[in-house]
Parts: sequence; C-alpha cells; structure tokens
Amino acid sequence: IFLATLSLTLGLEIRGEIIRGYPCIRRLNQLYCPTPGNKYPNERIEEFIDDNKALIRRMFGDYNFSAGDNYTVTFPNQFETYDGHTLHTRSERAANRNTYSTSSDKVDVCESAVEIVTPYWASNSAGKIRAIVNTQHLQQAIQQEVCGSRSGQTKRCTDDCSCEQKYKWHRLLAYDPEDDCKGIFMDWFLFPSCCVCRCANLTSK
Repeated sequence: IFLATLSLTLGLEIRGEIIRGYPCIRRLNQLYCPTPGNKYPNERIEEFIDDNKALIRRMFGDYNFSAGDNYTVTFPNQFETYDGHTLHTRSERAANRNTYSTSSDKVDVCESAVEIVTPYWASNSAGKIRAIVNTQHLQQAIQQEVCGSRSGQTKRCTDDCSCEQKYKWHRLLAYDPEDDCKGIFMDWFLFPSCCVCRCANLTSK
C-alpha cells in the first residue's frame, strides 16, 4: 500500500526495500523519503541551530536567521526543491546552456534524468541512518542524475555494453536522533551522480 501510494502521488514507479520505522525505501544505494515522518528531530535541530549560530555559520556558510523569519533557499530558476521527483529529462537538461555546455550535434548514449532532492534521511558511509539537516532555516539539496533505461541497454549502448549508474560522495550536515549530545555534524553520504555506458574489457579476455 505504501509503495502504491507513492507511485500514484508522484507518478513514479517506486522499487526498493521499505525501511522499518522510517518513511523511506532504499533505492539506488540510498534512502528515498518523500516526507520527514514523525521521527524527524526538527525541533531539536532548530534548537541546536539557534544555540550555536556561530558554529553553524562556519559549517554551512552565511545564512539569514532571525526568530520568526520565513527563510527560504533560492535555487536556480530551472530547478525546484522537490524530494526525488524528476524535474528535467536528459534532453531538457542538455538544452539548458546555463547548466551544461553541450554540442548540439551529439547525443547521450544512455537515457537519464536529472533530479534535485532535499533528503530528510540518508544512510552514511558506515551504513547508519542519519537525519539530514533540512529545516526552515537551513536547507541542503543534492543534484543527481539517474539512469532511465530499465533494461540497462539502449540502441547504442548494447551487446557487451550496458548503462551503469555511477555514484558520488557528498558531505552534508547531519543529526543523530539517537544521540542529541552530538548536535549537528558533517557526515558522508553516497548519492547517484551520472549514468554511463560501460563495455566489457576486451583486453582482459
């Protein structure tokens, strides 16, 4: 029921392992969480930010903060902040000169889609689930490119070749809901980065 509801709501085919106790499924070696859920420590994170403005400024950079402000982060016009939802297809991304410089007489071998995600939960390099700081006053977004071909092959990436998902480590501000004494800290998280066509190594045969 959970997966079906997500599919209907987002218009996506969701495939992954449901994470017990969290509003998330595991996909592409990371957690996909459309909502923060009841366990997200929003009040504790906001309280730590309020008590440690200088520290957060050194970790995150300059930000505007005052009690009662409706602070929002402005991303480039071609994107919106939306968790896990596909915003641009590969062709639309290539047409945007502000994002990438591409040649009009060349096409990509693999199909992919660019997404902007603002994760609430993520699995770190040690496999531990951490709350990612995404609150009213501090927002963090990840741009990722996800392979679109279900079979892993396209007309040009075929035979002994297949489209393969690549990943990249991101360093994000995180919070451990099981240990408030840690406060907000930097941690490493793996997210999808690009889709490439990889072929069998003929020299090894």
